[in-house]
Amino acid sequence: MFETEFAKTEYIEKDNAVFHIWKKEAHFEDYRAPVTASLEMLREHPGSLFIVDARSGFEDVPEDVEWGFEYFLPELKKTGCRIWGFILPEVSDIEGEIDLWTAEIVKNFTVIRAVSYDEIISRAREIDAGTNTI
Repeated sequence: MFETEFAKTEYIEKDNAVFHIWKKEAHFEDYRAPVTASLEMLREHPGSLFIVDARSGFEDVPEDVEWGFEYFLPELKKTGCRIWGFILPEVSDIEGEIDLWTAEIVKNFTVIRAVSYDEIISRAREIDAGTNTI
């Protein structure tokens, strides 16, 4: 597990998922350290789901978006992760931010947006039904 005042990340073995929870707004190193910790967990558990609880989400600064698109997403793809889940309310204050990230993420991953962790796990299992990967 990795935790700072900005985020918490842990591997949930029963679901083969790396669960990243944003607690409050973070930028630059405060943003990148938790994201990098998630990446390390995804490397340790190839093929796991990546689930981001973005209910306390925020608008990223352009430098973090660039870092995410140019470094994090290509590295994430190398882990064998295929599904990225966003936990968000039905309507979020950060719809533009989520749309920005989703447009890039869907190029290499299946994106599931849901209101709870359990809903993402359930939908991911439906997606993988018959493949025995979750």
